[in-house]
Amino acid sequence: MERWKRGEISSRECLEIECSGVRVSPREMEEFLRHFELDPTFPSFVQYCRKEGIPLYILSDGLDFYIRYLLERYRLEDVPFFSNRLCFSDGRLVPEFPYFIPSCGMCGNCKVAHIRRLRREGDLVVHIGDGLSDRFAAEEADVVFAKGELLEYCQNTGLPCRPFRDFRDVQEALPDLRGREVPEGRGRRCPEVPLLEGARPING
Repeated sequence: MERWKRGEISSRECLEIECSGVRVSPREMEEFLRHFELDPTFPSFVQYCRKEGIPLYILSDGLDFYIRYLLERYRLEDVPFFSNRLCFSDGRLVPEFPYFIPSCGMCGNCKVAHIRRLRREGDLVVHIGDGLSDRFAAEEADVVFAKGELLEYCQNTGLPCRPFRDFRDVQEALPDLRGREVPEGRGRRCPEVPLLEGARPING
């Protein structure tokens, strides 16, 4: 993980290394995930977006197994998400990368490509993130809500962002963004990323 944070290896390489050292069955993995919870403000945020007609997607450089498990547990399985895949082979974890961009190679799942493909003309793209894997998506988005390592990255690089604690903060801020003009000049780090035409959500 530290080598990835220092930029010595890609997130794909980091995930492959992490998975290679784990031996676990799907059942054992589910038992492990029982101890994890979603942000308790996320379900109501999903309902708000639905009510207001705001498209919502989960973009993750993690693995579909635990994302799907948590969404189903909270009855949010219809929220579309794009992530890497996890397969099990003889007790081994084998990650797959359906949204990998070989010409770049920095991320297992290219969030920038998803944003560019899903963006409609005139859309104001809002990115909500808390990790270092959100940094390229944050530079592509028009408005960024950040905490954790993403907030630290934005502060260190001068990337404009709005600090947040949970999804209530984001929900309270969204009405003021309605009708806001789409700024220019974002996407500075990934100018040549393909659009992943025809890509479907992992759960789509």
